[in-house]
Formats: sequence, C-alpha cells, structure tokens
Amino acid sequence: MKKYLLSFALVVCISASFAFRADEVHLKGYIEDSTCAASKSQMSPVDSRIACVKKCLKSGASAVLVVGDKVYKIANQKDVVKFAGQDVAVDGTVTGDTIQVTKITASKS
Repeated sequence: MKKYLLSFALVVCISASFAFRADEVHLKGYIEDSTCAASKSQMSPVDSRIACVKKCLKSGASAVLVVGDKVYKIANQKDVVKFAGQDVAVDGTVTGDTIQVTKITASKS
C-alpha cells in the first residue's frame, strides 16, 4: 500500500511541475499604454507610437503587452516602461490575462 501511495505522490509532483512550466511563455509584440490598447487603435509610424505611449504612461496609464489581438496586463511595470511603444520579445509567466515579465528585449520590426 505504501508503495502505491509513494508512486501516486511522485506522479502528482511531476504533473504539478509540468503544469507550472506550461505557463512560461515567449511572446513577440509591443508595449502599449492601457488607454490606447483599450481603444484598439494603432498609431503609425513607430516614432509617433513611442511618443504617444510615453505621454499616456506619464499621465497615469499602465503599460500593457499587445500580441496580435491579445492584450496582457504587466505585473512588473518598472521593468518594461523603458520599452514604451517599442516592438519587444518577452519571456514571462502568464496568469489569466497578466504576465510577470522575466526577460524583455527590443526586437527589430
């Protein structure tokens, strides 16, 4: 009986570790402000987008990650603000619609 319980516990632990890793993602998108991302309007060219996003962030909007039609809230705002308006590659952990960024780099358009 102990042998079966030990085997069951081992399977549960291994399954839990795989489930945790499933939330880790690598995404490519851009850093937008929550106000403009909610309106679903995109600014062009990129220089105008950068200036607009920086202005909105200074006015109190939150930074968000836009990947296609999906908008992710960003848990650690301070780590991404310097990438405002830029195309980025992001590694992180997603919980619901929020991402905890572990690595961010500017990507080429």
